[in-house]
Amino acid sequence: MENASKALIMAGSILIGLMVIGALLLMFNSLSSYQETETQNTREAQVIEFNNQYETYLRDNVRGSDMISLMNRIIDYNTRKGNDSEEQYQEMEIKITGINVDDLKYDSTDDDIVKSSYTQNNINELISKAKELENKYQSKYITTLSTNISKVMDSQEEAEKLLPKNLNEYGGYDQIKKDTASYYQYSQFKRVYFNCVTNNTKYNSSTGRIISIEFTCTNKFG
Repeated sequence: MENASKALIMAGSILIGLMVIGALLLMFNSLSSYQETETQNTREAQVIEFNNQYETYLRDNVRGSDMISLMNRIIDYNTRKGNDSEEQYQEMEIKITGINVDDLKYDSTDDDIVKSSYTQNNINELISKAKELENKYQSKYITTLSTNISKVMDSQEEAEKLLPKNLNEYGGYDQIKKDTASYYQYSQFKRVYFNCVTNNTKYNSSTGRIISIEFTCTNKFG
């Protein structure tokens, strides 16, 4: 009788132990599942946040000034992520076509600062040239020159009135006219409208992140 009682106690202990182990395993599995769900939710939120930065431009009648903002965003992303050796990424691609450069010029003989088309490989050329001119003259003075381009082109005296320094400090009157014509193109680019080619928008099939966008110029000004 005593042996039977001991056997029952041992069996009960084993059963309780198995129940405890089972409960711990269930808790562990539930915790792992919860963590996986939280991780997935975080990733999805990050993808949505990332895509929102670019999807706001996926429409018609995107003003050139907004295109400049988008181009800067893509330049920054590709440069920053491309230098991050610990993170794999896919380069953001952009294609811009249909720009009638002659419509943006003050004079047909002016050098081209704006191109008829762009990709992620050359969008930095326009941004860099504009920043170079803004640094050379300060933004407000190159903007004033561009706004008064007809006066600047026709009269050295008018150019002298619009600038705070001697013209020679900017490379002389001829260089100022050239720089003004270049920045005028840039300012006109910011006024022209672009339509998104939505059918050519692409997303990474694995991450869900947007990886390619395309626009065509309407050559209409606003």
